[in-house]
Amino acid sequence: MSARTGQSPGALSDAAEGSLLPPLEVALAYAEFCGGDRGEWERRWLAANAGSGAAPRRGRRRTVVAVAGGVVLAVAVAVLAIRPGHEAPPPDAAGGSSRFFADDDAFNQRHPRPRLSPDSAQMVTGLLATGRVEVYTGTAGSLVYRATSGTRTYDVTPRKHVGQWGANPFEGAAFPWDPSWKAPSPDREWTVVIGPDGRAMECWRTEVVNGRPSCEWGAVSDTRGSSVSEKGQETGSGLSRLAGLITRADWKAGRIDHALSFGTPDNGGGHVLPAVGSDGKGQGPWRAGQFIWLDPSYDIDADTSLKPYERMIAKALQEYGAFDVKNAGEFSFTSEFGSRAPGDNGEAYASLGHIRFAEYLRVGTVEPPS
Repeated sequence: MSARTGQSPGALSDAAEGSLLPPLEVALAYAEFCGGDRGEWERRWLAANAGSGAAPRRGRRRTVVAVAGGVVLAVAVAVLAIRPGHEAPPPDAAGGSSRFFADDDAFNQRHPRPRLSPDSAQMVTGLLATGRVEVYTGTAGSLVYRATSGTRTYDVTPRKHVGQWGANPFEGAAFPWDPSWKAPSPDREWTVVIGPDGRAMECWRTEVVNGRPSCEWGAVSDTRGSSVSEKGQETGSGLSRLAGLITRADWKAGRIDHALSFGTPDNGGGHVLPAVGSDGKGQGPWRAGQFIWLDPSYDIDADTSLKPYERMIAKALQEYGAFDVKNAGEFSFTSEFGSRAPGDNGEAYASLGHIRFAEYLRVGTVEPPS
């Protein structure tokens, strides 16, 4: 727990003992560790602290002990009770790199001369029409497990869509699953398991019966190679769900050294590089693989309204841009499940409302590699 929260073992032990009201950051560490709402538990701590601030009197120490122990115990019990039915892997499982895929992949390249679409301004207006742009983080993030060489593997055949959507993408692939992992709740449709060989099993509607995993459909990608899936298709664009994901390592480093991914409700049936397909219908103006970026004239460092995580995302969009990978109900970005964006107050859907998208966001395409 110390490694995951950044708090010392002694501080966590003292807080669990309950003899004194723990420091705010220690109490919040418990809440965040268990998946609780940081803002809610900060309010509870402040209330407890105010209640312990009166002049000493007989029985006072017992009251403080009860309040202190109650805050920590309540955090542990309450947030565990509302915790989603799965757990994120420990933060050190990701290794030192914040990137997936090879260095020459489109998501790991800067694109200094993107081709501007003639209707860029209108497309930006449509993209922002919902009035809110967010980054999914914490319990709203994308679930990624990382297997080791000791993780048991299984032969998996999709429960549905074989033939209709193509051949079994998991044929010949060892699907790792640890019995301590929990299948996601029904509203979290995708789980990604990265094997020790770097291959990613991307599983739609994971179920675990008697410890054995199964998927309704899925795909296999190679994190050592291209962001285009090797087999199967988990996004309409044919790109891995790991492509453009903001990782724990990104947030920890304070910098995102890769392009991001997003979706739009206005995808038509066409696609451009790096996408290899599209699940769009109708005549929407967007094509899977479409590129967006923030104009370099935007002085992000001088924009004091930006929260730390907004600044990180804005800089990534200015330096690397983002690719349209799927149909989606809203314009948003996604980070790894269980990770925390710096400065987001523990929100699962952190607003990006301070980034000046309407003024500086551009839409276009990138040139194919020469």
